[in-house]
Amino acid sequence: MCLQNVINLQVSPVESCVKVDDTIPGIEEGLNAGMWTVGLAMTGNEIGLPLKELEALDPAVRQQRRERAYARMGQCGAHYVVDGIGDLVPCLDDIERRFVRGERP
Repeated sequence: MCLQNVINLQVSPVESCVKVDDTIPGIEEGLNAGMWTVGLAMTGNEIGLPLKELEALDPAVRQQRRERAYARMGQCGAHYVVDGIGDLVPCLDDIERRFVRGERP
């Protein structure tokens, strides 16, 4: 789907695109399309809790879930993993620097 969106929007090159997702299949979709990928570990499907429930977790349990989400997204190949969308800008800045240096996903 993300590759079809790139085609429909006539974005080029595809390796300049970033797929941000909160699921393993979404990260894999971006990788398969040739895009940079950023996993959202804490604010979506990988943790699977509303904010109030996440905040109510025992800190040790919350940290365990965070570590598991980061590990799973990293193992599937995500270029970056962050807690949530609010942490995205530094990733985009780094991707831009890498892209300018000639790096590709």
